Amino acid sequence: MLGLLRFRRLYLLPVIGTLVFYAVPSALGILFRSNGYDAEMLTLSLIAMVTYFLAFHFFWKRTAVEQRLRGMLLHVSWRHFCLVVLLCYFCMIAYAAATAPGIALIASIQGASLDQIAQLRETFLRTRVGAERALLYWYAINISSLMPLVLSILFLKQAKYRYIVLIAFLFTLALTLEKSLSITALIPLIIIFYNSNRRKFVYLIGTALIAAVMVVSFAARGGLSVEQGGTASTGSAAAVPDEYNLFQGSDSQALYVLNRILYIPYASAVDWLRYLDIELKGEPTEGQSIGVIAYLTGRPSLNLEREVFAFEWGQNETQTGSANTVFYIDAYVNFGVTGVILYSALLALLARLCLASRNRAICAGLTVPMIYVCFNSLSAIIFSGGLGILVGLAVLTRFGDSALEWKQTDQFVFGTNPR
Repeated sequence: MLGLLRFRRLYLLPVIGTLVFYAVPSALGILFRSNGYDAEMLTLSLIAMVTYFLAFHFFWKRTAVEQRLRGMLLHVSWRHFCLVVLLCYFCMIAYAAATAPGIALIASIQGASLDQIAQLRETFLRTRVGAERALLYWYAINISSLMPLVLSILFLKQAKYRYIVLIAFLFTLALTLEKSLSITALIPLIIIFYNSNRRKFVYLIGTALIAAVMVVSFAARGGLSVEQGGTASTGSAAAVPDEYNLFQGSDSQALYVLNRILYIPYASAVDWLRYLDIELKGEPTEGQSIGVIAYLTGRPSLNLEREVFAFEWGQNETQTGSANTVFYIDAYVNFGVTGVILYSALLALLARLCLASRNRAICAGLTVPMIYVCFNSLSAIIFSGGLGILVGLAVLTRFGDSALEWKQTDQFVFGTNPR
C-alpha cells in the first residue's frame, strides 16, 4: 500500500480515494443497507475511475507533453519564490488574526463551548465581505498548493530553517481548528521522505499526522469546554443522526472522528444525488454553479455546496455552511454523465502535466490537490485550491536546481529518465 507514495504512482490517489470512500461503500450499501442511490453512486464512481485511468495513460503522449514544456520554461530562483510566498502567507495570517472577532484555537483552550468554537471558525475568514473576501481565496490557495510546495522545496534543499517554517505553518493551520488541514503540511513531507528511502521519518510524520487530527478534532468538538456534561456529547458518535452514522448508539469521540472520515463523505455525496432528484427535478444545472459560466449565460450563480447543506440541515447562523463532495458528483449535478467523463479526463491531464515537469517539489505538492478532489469540486480545486497554479508552475517554470529534479533512481511513469 505504501507503494502508492512513489512519485510515479501519485496519479492513482484519486482512484484509490474514489474506491475507498465511494465505490466500496456503495457496493456494501447495495448488499446490506440500500438507500436508493447506491447503484447510481457505484456506476458514477466506476465511470470516473475508468475514464481517469485511461485518460492518464493513453490520451496524451509523452512526446506531445514534453515538447510543450520545453518551449515555455522560465527559470525561477527557488529562494526568491519561497521568500515571496512565505512573506505573503504569514502577513495575511497576521492580518486575519488581528481583524477576526476571535480565534477558535484560543477560545477552545479557554474552555469555550462547541457553538462558540464553531462560530469563531466561520468568522475567521468565511464571513468576510468586500475586498476582504479575497483573503479566503488567497488562504485556500496557499494552504492547498503554495505552502505545501514551499515546504517540499525547503526539505528537498534541506534548508536550515525548514523545521521552523513547518512548525509555524502547522500553528497557523491550527488557528481555525480544521481537522484535515494538517494534511496539507505533512502529506508532502511523507512523499518526500518515502521517495528518499527514509522510512523512519515516514512513520514518524504519519504518527504525528494522526495525532494532530485527533487532537484538533477533540478541541474543535468542545473537548476542553467548561460546559461539558449531560448525556451524549455533541462531539460524540451518539449525537450524529442514524442515517449519517456507522456506529449507532456509541458515544465514543474516536468513533465520531472515524465516522467523519469513513462515512460522511459518502453520505454527503448521496445527499447531492438526492438534491439533484428532489430540488432540481433530475435536471443538471448546466454549469450554473461555476461563476464564469453563470455570468456568460446570464443566470444567477448557484452555490451548490451551500444549497446542499441547507437541503440537509438548514443553513447555519453565518450562512456559510457547505456540503462538499467528490469532484465527479459535482460534475454529474452540473453536466450529467458527460460532465463526469470530461472532468475525469481534465483531472488526468492536469495531473500528467504536473508529473511531466519532473520537479519533485511540484510532484510532492500535487499530493494535496489529488487528495482534495476526492472531497471537493474540480473547479474549486483548480482555482481556489491552487491546482491551476501548480500546473502553471509545472508548465511555465523551472527552478533550476538539481536537488529538485528527478534523479536517475526515480522511477517515472513516462519511462526512462532524461540524462
